[in-house]
Amino acid sequence: MSAESSAVLNTAIGAVLGFAAAVFAEPLRHWLYRPKLKLEFGDDPGCRARTPEQAQLPGPRPTQSIHDADYIRIKVTNNKPSIAKNCRAYLVNIEKADSSGEFKPTIYGDSIPLSWACRGAQAYDPLDLPRGVVQFVDVISTRSVSTDFKPEIKPIPFRYIDLFQQQGKFRFTVQVSGENVKPVFVKIVFVWSGVWDKYEASLG
Repeated sequence: MSAESSAVLNTAIGAVLGFAAAVFAEPLRHWLYRPKLKLEFGDDPGCRARTPEQAQLPGPRPTQSIHDADYIRIKVTNNKPSIAKNCRAYLVNIEKADSSGEFKPTIYGDSIPLSWACRGAQAYDPLDLPRGVVQFVDVISTRSVSTDFKPEIKPIPFRYIDLFQQQGKFRFTVQVSGENVKPVFVKIVFVWSGVWDKYEASLG
């Protein structure tokens, strides 16, 4: 190959590589640095939060009640530099163990938003997650004035009220998704006997 042909070939190769770099560099950068969510549940005190609550009791003369409540929560962290935008958590499945201990489907068949903890009126709104900033999602709550458990979904369809009044061993599947974020899932096993502070909760 002549020197001239070699120079032309090198120029062509350089042009192709330059074009490829221009086309693929930005998508590759987005892929490498895109947000990545991590869900955790365990011994972190934030995963089991006890708090006093105030509620109005119905009756001829409505009165204010102050009672205790427990919140079972999952920990959500973004481990990448890019902000995880518009993140939401959903309760996507509820199963219940039969007499043999095997989990079976219940009548629950929706994907209903769960609340971000300590967000007040914005609890069910999407949330941006910067890198390393821990947020919690409320999954289930129990109360000293009730024998029922309450998934922290909104709305609560009337057809599921009976399910939430049952006792037994349940498995909840939670999904957290966001803009340009791969959805992540976690399963929480919840054993409920009807006593607000005698439940068991663990990773499923």
